[in-house]
Amino acid sequence: MTHLPTTSLRDYLDALAAATPAPGGGSAAGLAGAMGAALVEMVAGLSLDRPGANGGAQSALQRAALERAHGARVDLLSLAEDDAAAYTAFMEALRLPKGTDDERSARTTAISRAAQRAAEVPLATLRATVAVADAARSILDASLPAAASDLEVALRFARAAGESAAENVEANLPYIEDAQTRAEIASQTVASLAALHRATPQ
Repeated sequence: MTHLPTTSLRDYLDALAAATPAPGGGSAAGLAGAMGAALVEMVAGLSLDRPGANGGAQSALQRAALERAHGARVDLLSLAEDDAAAYTAFMEALRLPKGTDDERSARTTAISRAAQRAAEVPLATLRATVAVADAARSILDASLPAAASDLEVALRFARAAGESAAENVEANLPYIEDAQTRAEIASQTVASLAALHRATPQ
């Protein structure tokens, strides 16, 4: 896949639709989360630009939300690309030779290492979607009323992206050899998912 930040949406969707393992669901989750973040930035910017919004606590709230959402958007776009690279590395590890004991041992180690990376990237995506959701919720009652639906869409994108990222974490856990590492990543995923659900109640 080409460099995502400079790839057109059409080209990215073509790559996603192609009969290749990557980019896949984890990358799509990152992009969906980035779109949610962009919507938060838009609403915060519109709210800051409205007449009378030239200072005070609400303006500070909007600026903080805008900055947090922008940071999350940058991270999520990068993670969408990282996810494709991580899964490609995992698939390459699966294709390593396994004809001898040494080859099988090396292959198992490579798969475990690649799986850990392939789990850590969507975990980071999940955490970034929590930041998007928190930023959106922080300005729900302090933004331009006409843009309220855009914040709701942002929250839905954040929840869907985060839950999708969690699915990708769980898919890679069984391939990680070290039990403590598996448990730590699983625990962090559960905690981050709970935080996301608190920020995006249905």
